[in-house]
Amino acid sequence: MTRSRFGLAFVAVLLAGLVPALVTPWTTAPAHASFGISQHKGWDACGIGSTANAQAFWSNTPFWNMGLYIGGSQYGKGCTRWTPADVATLRGQGWKFLPLWVGPQAPCTSFASRFSADPATAYAQGRDEARAAYQVIVSYGWDTRDAPIIYDLEAFNTADAGCLAATQQFISGWVYQMHVPTAQKAGVYGSACASGLNTFASLANVPDFIDAADWSGNPSTGTIRCIPSGNWSGSRRHKQYAGDHTETWNGVTLNIDSDCSNGPVYPAPDELGNEQGCL
Repeated sequence: MTRSRFGLAFVAVLLAGLVPALVTPWTTAPAHASFGISQHKGWDACGIGSTANAQAFWSNTPFWNMGLYIGGSQYGKGCTRWTPADVATLRGQGWKFLPLWVGPQAPCTSFASRFSADPATAYAQGRDEARAAYQVIVSYGWDTRDAPIIYDLEAFNTADAGCLAATQQFISGWVYQMHVPTAQKAGVYGSACASGLNTFASLANVPDFIDAADWSGNPSTGTIRCIPSGNWSGSRRHKQYAGDHTETWNGVTLNIDSDCSNGPVYPAPDELGNEQGCL
C-alpha cells in the first residue's frame, strides 16, 4: 500500500504509562504529544545523504517511519549526520522517527568502541550513554517526556556468559537512566537471536520496547524469532524484517533495511489502521 503525504487521516489516540508486567500494554492518554504508536512500515539507512533523498522516500511510497540515527561512538564515519535543522525538515516532511543511538558494543566483539566486561562498570556506562542520547534530543527541541530512544546493540557471542552478563547490565543501566525524570521510553535494537534481546525481559530494568532484526521477510511484529509472543506485547515491538538491499523511489536509490512497527515512534499522533502486515 502506498500513500500520498496527505492521503490518510491519523487516529489521534495517544497511549502512555508502562505497567511493569510485560504482557500489559500502555493505557490512557498522556498530557503531551512526545510519542505515538505506529502500525506502519518504515526504513532505516546509514547513508541517506540529504533531506531531499528522504523526501523522495516519503512522497507516494509505502513508508511512514524512518530510523533516525542520532549519534553514538560506534555510528559509522560515512553515515549521514543530521543537524537540528535537518531533523526539523525531516519532521516537516511528515516522518515519524525511530531514534537510534549507536554507542559502544559488547566487550566480546571486535568493534572499535566497546563497553566494559565488568558488569558494574558496564551498568554505569549504560547510564552514561542514556545521558548522552538525551542531550541530543534536547538539542533537537523535542518534547523529551516519554520520547522513545533505541539503543543499537549489534550481534555478539551470547554463549559467552561473562560477555552476556556485562551486556545485560549495560542495558539495565541504559533503561534505568532513561527512566530518570523527565523519563524517556527505553528501547533496544538488535538481532532477535544474536543480541540476547529476550534475556533483557528478566532484567531489573526491562526495556520498554524492542526493535528486533529478524530478516525473515515476514513483516509481522507478532512473530519474531527467539522472542516469545508474550514478551513486549501490547504495541511494544518494531521489527526489521529485511536487511541491506536497494530500493528506488521517485528517482532516488538508497541502500536500506525494511521495518514494520507496532510500537512507539516520535512524535504523536498514533498511526493506527491500515497496518501493512505489521501486526
